[in-house]
Amino acid sequence: MVDDEPGIRKILRLFLELEGFSVLEAITANQVISVISKEKPQLVILDVILCGQTGFDVCEWIKNNPETKDIIVFLFTALNQDHDYHEGQRVGCDLYLTKPQNPKDIVEKVNQFLNNKYYNQTNPINQ
Repeated sequence: MVDDEPGIRKILRLFLELEGFSVLEAITANQVISVISKEKPQLVILDVILCGQTGFDVCEWIKNNPETKDIIVFLFTALNQDHDYHEGQRVGCDLYLTKPQNPKDIVEKVNQFLNNKYYNQTNPINQ
């Protein structure tokens, strides 16, 4: 999870950990790239407005890298204009969420995406 707002990281961490997820945190684009390179998480929740590169840049890096392209990326941002959403699509995000969001809804979406990913990997009809 990448967000420069500690309150958002804290509440999302709490809700995700209550569901049994392991949560790694980062504040900057460079930190998240380092964590992703080492840990290869299944899913990243990524703010767009970050120190250094943008979340759009990080998402594009994830999706263009052969070792990380299958990581699910949620962009979670206050940016809610049409061009922001289209930029999220262009860089390959799997889900574009605007702030504020109910943390329970985010956890539900995490579960849905992870379950669908697992299903798609184990069911050749959907590949």
